[in-house]
Amino acid sequence: MRRYGCFFIALCLSILWGCSTSSTVAEESSPDVQLDSSASMETSSASVESSSSVYVYVPGFNPCRFNFGAGWQSSHEDSAFYAGLDYISVWLGDNDFFNSFESRMLDVAVQVQATPMIYAYVIAEFGKDHGLEDCDIVGEDGNFVTPNLCTDGANIIRTYFQDSILYRYRQYAQGFREYLEFHYPVGTGNASIHAIDPDTLKFIWLIEPDFYQYSESGSNQKALYDNTAQNGGGIPDATMAALFNMIVDTIQAYLPASQIAIDISPWADDQAAWYANFDLSRVTYASTSGGRTAATLEKIRAGNKVTWSEIATLLGKPILADAGYDAGGAGTGYSAIWGVPENLNARIANGVIGVTQMDADDFYAARVDSIRPYLNSTIWCNE
Repeated sequence: MRRYGCFFIALCLSILWGCSTSSTVAEESSPDVQLDSSASMETSSASVESSSSVYVYVPGFNPCRFNFGAGWQSSHEDSAFYAGLDYISVWLGDNDFFNSFESRMLDVAVQVQATPMIYAYVIAEFGKDHGLEDCDIVGEDGNFVTPNLCTDGANIIRTYFQDSILYRYRQYAQGFREYLEFHYPVGTGNASIHAIDPDTLKFIWLIEPDFYQYSESGSNQKALYDNTAQNGGGIPDATMAALFNMIVDTIQAYLPASQIAIDISPWADDQAAWYANFDLSRVTYASTSGGRTAATLEKIRAGNKVTWSEIATLLGKPILADAGYDAGGAGTGYSAIWGVPENLNARIANGVIGVTQMDADDFYAARVDSIRPYLNSTIWCNE
């Protein structure tokens, strides 16, 4: 059990399921899907056979098991907080250069043998640098604040993609590579250094949360919904796919072993038509963003019609979920519904392969230790 002694685990199992009572409300904000985490754990642990006597944990992201990650937070930069998790995620894009926030995350990931995961939010962050708000920020008058990414995001892409947006991707990818080459050089012969080859290190890049909102289809759909549209029109869907490929090319030019996740927009009316524009052979995963995903439901979000299994079947890709934050990235605390084995096994059957707790608490890794033995293998396991 990694860093936890038997006494500590016994203590945790007696109290942990009630530690974050403020977080037991389901992120989908639906009264009929709230769970009491302690009761749910008692029920599900009794109904699922345990193999804890033979369970052996191997660090790092593994497609054969359900994976647990945590968001990199300035309040939690010690390796002990992340030890035993499968991956550490970091949001990037708000600078036009690789910086110490990302490098510190990478150092800890190396220390605990976790896979580094990158939420590549470059377009949105660049838009915010130019005065745009997220689409779901509500002002004092009760209306969405404008200008926002759903009114002017497409123009940001049209004006700045080549010179500025793609430049930031290049700076980050190159920055990671140069940092690895300098701090973890291959062939040093120094046993105290983790020699890492940037050509083979697996990063997972989640490309542009809410990418759909800049497209022609996304703009047209939003105009019908609330009369909001991209000024000058959305970017043609096929062009959005071409831009996606350019982003992937830029990342993999410096970090060729990087795996790519394509964003899921659960509100899109025609999922098949949207994804038909993309070369899915370049994609390893599909990923959610927004933090309010439904662990207790077949739907990805209670307010949208698309389900986990529909996306998994349509794309033929494992799904990465996230939880623990809301509009504007505001943390909502540990999401207890994503820590119940019964819920996780239901989502595993739907094609979900992992969850990121963006606002994890100090007990998260201990909870993960205790529930791993109760989880099924994923449907994507090739072993």
